Amino acid sequence: MNEHIETILRKVLQAKAPAGLLERLQADIALPRTPVNEAERTDPRPLFRRWLPALSFSAFLLASLIAIAVQANILSDLRQENRQLQSSVANVEQARLAGVGSQAAQAEQLRLEQLRKDVAEVQRLREEIAQLRAPAQELATLRAENQRLKAALQSSASPAGVASEEDPFGAAREKAQSTQCISNLKQIGLGARMWANDHQEVLPPDFLTMQNELNTPKILLCPSDEGRTRAANWGAFGPANVSYEFLGAGTSERESPYTIMTRCPIHGHIGLLDGSVQGGAWKNAVQKNGRWILERNATRR
Repeated sequence: MNEHIETILRKVLQAKAPAGLLERLQADIALPRTPVNEAERTDPRPLFRRWLPALSFSAFLLASLIAIAVQANILSDLRQENRQLQSSVANVEQARLAGVGSQAAQAEQLRLEQLRKDVAEVQRLREEIAQLRAPAQELATLRAENQRLKAALQSSASPAGVASEEDPFGAAREKAQSTQCISNLKQIGLGARMWANDHQEVLPPDFLTMQNELNTPKILLCPSDEGRTRAANWGAFGPANVSYEFLGAGTSERESPYTIMTRCPIHGHIGLLDGSVQGGAWKNAVQKNGRWILERNATRR
C-alpha cells in the first residue's frame, strides 16, 4: 500500500518556483554590514605620513639593536683585554715570586756561611779552653807540690832567717801564681772575644760589661795581688776587686793581632787581641795611635 502511494507521488508533476522569488528573498534578508571608518575614508594625508609612526618605531628598534650589538662587541673586547691583563699580572707575580725566592736563597746562603763561621769560631774557642785546662791542671799539681814543700819545711829543722830567694817553697809559689795569672788573662781574653762576636766584632768597654762571658769576678784578681780581695759575685764587685788593666776597650777585632787587650801590672803579663798571652812582655810594648802594641819580635803563648 505504501509502495503504491509512493509511486503515485513520484508520478505527480513537480511544482516550479515563481520567477524572481530568489531575488525577493535575498532582498528581504538584512545581513550585518562592516562599519566603515569615516576618518579613514576622509583622511587626506598621504600614505607615507600615515605610516611614519610605524616606520619611526621600527627605526628606533633597529637603532637599539645596533647599539646593543656594538656594546656587546665592546664588552667582548674589554673581556679579552681583561683576560690579557690578568695573564700579564700572573706572569709579573710569578717573576716577582721567583725574584723573592732568589733573594731568600741568597739570604739563606749568607746565613749558612755566617753559621759556618760561627761554628768554626766556637770550635776554635773550645780548643783555646782545652789549652787553658792544661795550665789549670798544672796549677793543681803545683799547689799539691806547695803543700808538700810547706809540710816538709815546717817539719825540717832549717834555721830561721832563711832568705826568701833561697826558699824553694817561695819560688814554687811564685811560679804557680804567675801561671795562674796567665790563665786568668787567657780566660779574660776568651770572654772578651765571645762578647765581641755578638757585638759586631768590637771589644767591650770594661770588665763589668762582659760579666756573662767571664762567669765569675774572681779571675780579675791576680794571685800575687795581696793588697786586694776577691769578690764573691758580681753584685759585690768593685774597683778594689780587680788587678788587671783593660787596655782594649772598644777595639775592633779587625785591628792588628799584636794589639794589647789586658795587662797585669804585677807580673807584666799582657793579653793580646787574638786571645794569646805573652808572659812578662810589657817591657816590649809601645804605644801607637792611642793603642798599646806589642813588638812583633816577641813569642806568643
